[in-house]
Amino acid sequence: MAKIYFNSRDEMTCVDTDLIAVIQADGNYSKVVYITKREFMLPHGISKLEQILHAHKEVQTRFVRLGRSLIVNHRYLYKIDIMKQLVILTDGSKEEIRLNLPKPIVKTYKKAIAMSMEKKGGLV
Repeated sequence: MAKIYFNSRDEMTCVDTDLIAVIQADGNYSKVVYITKREFMLPHGISKLEQILHAHKEVQTRFVRLGRSLIVNHRYLYKIDIMKQLVILTDGSKEEIRLNLPKPIVKTYKKAIAMSMEKKGGLV
């Protein structure tokens, strides 16, 4: 379990990277969404958060940047549907996070996951 602490002048936020499903850009801030659907804002841009995540060896391979404004934890990936322009994330419970994304981004993500699984021998 990797935790990252974000300190600002008035508060400190402890982020459990195991629970992060999605990070969405929101100007100079980023909205973090846990797989439990808990949401909170961090006072850093998405590029800064991407750098911080990739600096932690135990979590760096779990997160993938999709376009300019989204980072996804592919550990929770359940389904990619190009025709519906949909990515579904779940932890196996009845809760799920549905991301409606532009078709080129969904297509690129599916292709990247397929290539990664081919290399590992896990694609059927």
